[in-house]
Amino acid sequence: MVLRPYKLRDFMNTMVMVFIDHEHLVRVINTLTELGITGFYLVEYQGMAPTAWKSFRLSEDPDRTLETIRNQSEPGVIVHTVVSSDRCEHIIKKLEETLKGKRFTIMGHKVTSIKVKGD
Repeated sequence: MVLRPYKLRDFMNTMVMVFIDHEHLVRVINTLTELGITGFYLVEYQGMAPTAWKSFRLSEDPDRTLETIRNQSEPGVIVHTVVSSDRCEHIIKKLEETLKGKRFTIMGHKVTSIKVKGD
């Protein structure tokens, strides 16, 4: 058997990112698992909705600005996974169904390169 290195044009992938409140994390992970996705990673963050942000007028003091953002922002989680581009729309539709009535943001970003270095 001869192994050949893959070429990017052999397949296209999309990074799916789901921004959610903490309490909806298990719903998203369960949905991804039901769809056969077993690889993902999480990033916790502090964020503000545009409606909350537009009323702010910040001073030129960076420390005070950071303190204000820390005090006014809400915790959230971003779930990242890479899927084949042909499955992306189906996955997004399922996530939308799962999160219906909840606050969320889903983004898809084309992946142009994947390099993995193992042990």
